[in-house]
Amino acid sequence: MWNFKGERNVEKNFIDYHMMSINEPEFTNTQVYDHQPRQIQGNSDYPLVDLDYVLDQSNPFEAVLANRYSAREPFKGNVVVNRALLARFTQLAMIGGSKENRTYPSGGAQYYVDTYFLFNEDLVDQQIVKQGNIMRLNSDTHKLMVKQYQPWDEISKAFIQKYLVNSAQFTIVLSCDVTSISKKYTDISYKLVQQEAGHIGQNIQLVANYLGLESVPLGGFYDIELSKLLGDNQTSLYAFLLG
Repeated sequence: MWNFKGERNVEKNFIDYHMMSINEPEFTNTQVYDHQPRQIQGNSDYPLVDLDYVLDQSNPFEAVLANRYSAREPFKGNVVVNRALLARFTQLAMIGGSKENRTYPSGGAQYYVDTYFLFNEDLVDQQIVKQGNIMRLNSDTHKLMVKQYQPWDEISKAFIQKYLVNSAQFTIVLSCDVTSISKKYTDISYKLVQQEAGHIGQNIQLVANYLGLESVPLGGFYDIELSKLLGDNQTSLYAFLLG
């Protein structure tokens, strides 16, 4: 159905495709997803190779992988979110220090996915938010660009899980300018930005665990409202609450 080849208006097709799967407030009360327990996969009659291994909790990398989880309860806020923590977080999860490539793969090293930080002004170091609390990460210059201020009460309206967003210290939103992503890879660009967002998201979860932050990846946000908060012609792809 979604064959973009030969189309003159590829960008419109990306947008139409994206809009078919977004959350909107008027529909959330009618969206009912019955819980389906996952069926454990059997081995059938195939020959088997045993992969049993006990993760080494004394190894920092293996411990982070073993202990990563998605928060299910209100955030405890055990970590002070200040400039030093954000510098460490962004360098590890996205920027990657002084090397040319970032800490996640991107199709053709185009880095189409943008990263925004939206802070709960009441739960983070006030020095961070004195000029605004909605910021865009510039991984090329290693800076957070302060875009605007919106009260966290307004930001929280873009999220469905109120019990989590009310206790979060900040959210990270991964987004892109959908109208500009087709320049290099045309019909597969939308797929590539989704993959890239997944790569960044895994980094966010692992680095959060490493730094003592709780985190949860979300599909439960109102796409249009969240994109409006970002501005810059952005389309929200993925969001994370942290605290």
